Amino acid sequence: MNNNTVSLLDKCKNNLINIYTMYIGSNQFLPNNYYDYLTEEEYREARSLIIAYCQEKNIEVPNSIKECRSINELIYRIEARAHNNNTSLYEDIYEISEAFNPFIDEIELQNIEIKIINIECEVPQKLNYNDILDYINKCDARIKNGDYSGAITTAKTLIEGVCKEIIYNIEKKEYEGKSNLPKLFDEVRKHLSLEPKELDKPLKEVVSGLIKIIKGLNEIRNSSGDSHAGNGNNSKLALHHALLVVNSAKTAANFLFNTYEFQRKKGKFN
Repeated sequence: MNNNTVSLLDKCKNNLINIYTMYIGSNQFLPNNYYDYLTEEEYREARSLIIAYCQEKNIEVPNSIKECRSINELIYRIEARAHNNNTSLYEDIYEISEAFNPFIDEIELQNIEIKIINIECEVPQKLNYNDILDYINKCDARIKNGDYSGAITTAKTLIEGVCKEIIYNIEKKEYEGKSNLPKLFDEVRKHLSLEPKELDKPLKEVVSGLIKIIKGLNEIRNSSGDSHAGNGNNSKLALHHALLVVNSAKTAANFLFNTYEFQRKKGKFN
């Protein structure tokens, strides 16, 4: 039975072995064409899948995967270990296999497909605020790196940034005062006429759900975000929790962006 996750991890493992073998035979220089075997993007994807699986199963990420964010970092790490411990090429290759095989075997046995799915969030040109774009990218990067608490903190900051930018575009002045997500969101709802009691029933249910999302995002960040001592990556958060929070934040951001754009084009805002 074909399994894309197994194929990706197997390919990464085998090509890392090929690259390392060439590296050892080339007077300690990585060959210029090693990208023909494996790209950095493919390595990062395989690394992210292993980290996500470990987080989901609450098991330790292999050190060689955890510590090395790129192909050359991994190759040089193994070479340094070989130099210090006088290991053979076979032992070095085994270290690569050991970092991948347990996951390949388990995923193949259970026929699991691991996917890291992120909702796209497009920022309209009128709201092309660099910090907002940066927060969207940081959410995705932290998910891929297994930093789920950090992703949730960034998701909250994303919504705060969206609210502040909408308020700025409407009021033509910076938001004053300490950031308070529920308060910020209430102010944006008033500007965008998103008071549930004033809406038709179908849309009222949607906006009421959106209010609950913002409230829940604020609460889960306060209890699990990385800015609180003792939380961070040691929290009980799993991949599916972080994806739910981050993708909910992106959905909320998209809705606020599109509502603002719709009303702006109708002439509500100058």
